[in-house]
Amino acid sequence: MARRASSGVSLGHILGIAAAIVGFFVMAFLLFRIVAEGGKGGGGNSSAVNLSVSEYLKNANSLRGNVYRVEGKVEERLKWTPNRGRLVSLDIENGATSSPVPVLIPQEFSHVNIDRGARMAFVVKVGRDGLLIAESVDSK
Repeated sequence: MARRASSGVSLGHILGIAAAIVGFFVMAFLLFRIVAEGGKGGGGNSSAVNLSVSEYLKNANSLRGNVYRVEGKVEERLKWTPNRGRLVSLDIENGATSSPVPVLIPQEFSHVNIDRGARMAFVVKVGRDGLLIAESVDSK
């Protein structure tokens, strides 16, 4: 006795098509986020808020682990070590006053030319010891 072919769409086919559609939308969303962030993996945080210099100077340890945007003029290149990078003093204008703050620029940004007196913008993370560590560097 011959078997007859089943007709119609099975539940497995419906679930497979639904999973493919959901997967397509998830991949499209992730691709959109990567393009919107400019392809920067974690470091370039364009949504970072400006650092409150007065708050930083009062108690830098309370800001540990947070990411901020700072912009100012490089006053001095304080130190350079091959394994940690460059330490600079950045003069940040805070209303009518200006305050120097230290920024560590990791070795991965060694290709960026940082001269005394240059205007620079950084996305920084406040490190364990309250030191600002550059995650992205942009010359103005």
